[in-house]
Amino acid sequence: MSDLRRYTQPAQIVAASADESLVAIAWSDGTTDRFHHGWLRENDPGPTSRHPHSRERIVPPLSIRDDVRPVAVGIAATGALSVTWAERDGGQTSLYDAGWLHAHSYSSRRQAPARPVQKADRPAPATARWDSLVRSQKSQRLWLDAYLAKGWSIVSGMPDEEGSAVALGELIGTIRSSNFGFSFDVKSKAEPISNAYTAGFLPLHTDLPHYEMPPGLQILHCLRNEAEGGESLLSDGIAVAELLRREEREVFDILTTVTVPYRFQDAESEYLARHTIIECDGNGDPVYINWSNSTMAPLDAHFDTMPALRAAIRRFVSLIDSPRFLIERKLTAGEALVFDNRRMLHGRAAFRPETGVRHLQGCYLDTSDVLSRYEVLKRRSEAAHSS
Repeated sequence: MSDLRRYTQPAQIVAASADESLVAIAWSDGTTDRFHHGWLRENDPGPTSRHPHSRERIVPPLSIRDDVRPVAVGIAATGALSVTWAERDGGQTSLYDAGWLHAHSYSSRRQAPARPVQKADRPAPATARWDSLVRSQKSQRLWLDAYLAKGWSIVSGMPDEEGSAVALGELIGTIRSSNFGFSFDVKSKAEPISNAYTAGFLPLHTDLPHYEMPPGLQILHCLRNEAEGGESLLSDGIAVAELLRREEREVFDILTTVTVPYRFQDAESEYLARHTIIECDGNGDPVYINWSNSTMAPLDAHFDTMPALRAAIRRFVSLIDSPRFLIERKLTAGEALVFDNRRMLHGRAAFRPETGVRHLQGCYLDTSDVLSRYEVLKRRSEAAHSS
């Protein structure tokens, strides 16, 4: 197969047949799947269809005839689906791994979610130690597996050095720069360009909704946290969204269909982007949250929609702030808070800078980079166990 990932095989192919438009296969668990001829031809894993090194597709869509049809189908000795094409369609025999076919079925299963999410109103953090993550790719894989499910994590034993947030991020992906820089210092400043750089209460929000694509992961490394107050606040926005879908459908529908404008301005920049507060995937399941009262531009929904939108926003905020969902934790020096910026809303209790120093250093990554690292670590682990 051209796919580097190893696919589990929950069932074996026991029969295969073809008609004018599709190939039907029967599985040993009693289920069936159907694949259109064109779909199979464009996913041929062989070297005439995929570059042998890049593994990227080299057969353009228009080179596959509308009436492409195999001359024979069967089951190979390896258990793969065997499809032999007519000479005018290439003439080759394509072998489709059974596990790969099962994972990519589109005829009998819903679109699979990008990753599993732990169902809990107040998920516990994934935990790890810095020294273990540095030494062991296995530790990185297990930590990322737990983090991706729970949405947030605490890494302890971090070095007492500036730049450690970036060092942690580079273990699992590529640091993403923003209008706040490659990394940023969260502390009270005399002339802040963000409310985060004050000592005041910071309501729950997601960072950078003024970007077309907000970052997926944020790291906040605690260097010092000696001031009174300053507890970190978190709330699982996806859990709130799912509650609204179940129990308050009108609110859910407004927050998933009406876009809200977000703006960031300073002397050197001007950012503006629009998002729904709750974003859904192709199945209609909530997957992303975009909310920041601090940077929300004036709402501009249709006149008749405005009252319902404002009421829906107020309901959403009341839920994320409620004891059912709110998580509170005061970070200590040497801890790093890692969280999914598009799932877990975050904030901060007010603190008194005259009582001590509070200094966190942070950076962003895109979730796609983190997922890439996780999948590579899984592949390496599976290859080591199979050898």
